[in-house]
Amino acid sequence: MLSRKITDGCEFVVFDMEWNQPFPGKEYPFDVSTLTGEIIEIGAVKYVYDNGQLIQQDVFSQDVRPTQYKKLHYHVKKVTQKKNSDLMKGRPFEEVSREFLEFCGPDAILVGWGNSDPAMLKMNLKFFGLDDKLGIPFLDIQPLFSSFSGQRGKQRSVEAAVDYYNIEKNDIFHSATADAHYTGRIFEEIFRHNQCTEVISAISSSSVDPDIKSEFGFVGQPASSADACLAGASGFITTCPVCGKKLDPKIEPFRIRKSQYALMFCGEHGEMFSRTRAKRTKNGKFYAASVLRFATQTDYYLVASKKEEFDKFGREGKPAAEEQAEEQDS
Repeated sequence: MLSRKITDGCEFVVFDMEWNQPFPGKEYPFDVSTLTGEIIEIGAVKYVYDNGQLIQQDVFSQDVRPTQYKKLHYHVKKVTQKKNSDLMKGRPFEEVSREFLEFCGPDAILVGWGNSDPAMLKMNLKFFGLDDKLGIPFLDIQPLFSSFSGQRGKQRSVEAAVDYYNIEKNDIFHSATADAHYTGRIFEEIFRHNQCTEVISAISSSSVDPDIKSEFGFVGQPASSADACLAGASGFITTCPVCGKKLDPKIEPFRIRKSQYALMFCGEHGEMFSRTRAKRTKNGKFYAASVLRFATQTDYYLVASKKEEFDKFGREGKPAAEEQAEEQDS
């Protein structure tokens, strides 16, 4: 995993993109799964970290002229308020993407709202025959906002976070440059309203390498019981999917009802969160559906809260009545 120690002078590039989509049912001269969206706008704001604050340094804003999806998808047109004529005003993706990566530099941390933008950027780079290795860490601040605003586990939109911090709305949403500015302001407010050391710790534990697949899945064979199918997934959750080495448990696997959780560790690739669910087939058999991914701040909270529940209530988990009462109070 890529990592950056957050010290004075560390650069963050908060970015956002808009992309057009293929029309459903229309035939294209290529497999649309290799280009599920064609980038039409990239916006970014560069910050430098200095003594507990984010200081804005530069702005990147460029429209991209599409070559494959030249007519706006109706959903994209509605959300972005762009017109088909606007698409032709952009510059070639090859030029814009090169300039954007130069704008980022080799030592920055990419920051976005949600984790879809890095994957879409890499998809476009690969489709157009360019080097798709970004080479810098990526930080999704959506779960950081949820955590620091007391809304752990809940996904909030950029606009909801803007409203939470009473940030002035000067531009429309769903413009890449405007959304990058709004996301940057949210990032500033997270630092402003919380202990700097806590924010830095959260950044360090939530940054991922966008060039490495971050989540892996496993579906087991049918078994006669939930216990048997969970046992059948043990090999998957104890092996690093990147290097194949044995994972060491940081939090040993434990089961609550039909789900099993664990926090594992690879000496080369870091900590990984695992969750395995026992599901039933139509004929009454059980099978395991497992997820193993590089742990983020949200995962640490989830596994810690589930372990606390397990230690208190055992394998049956929190009684339904108590859980309902907590939901009503929240």
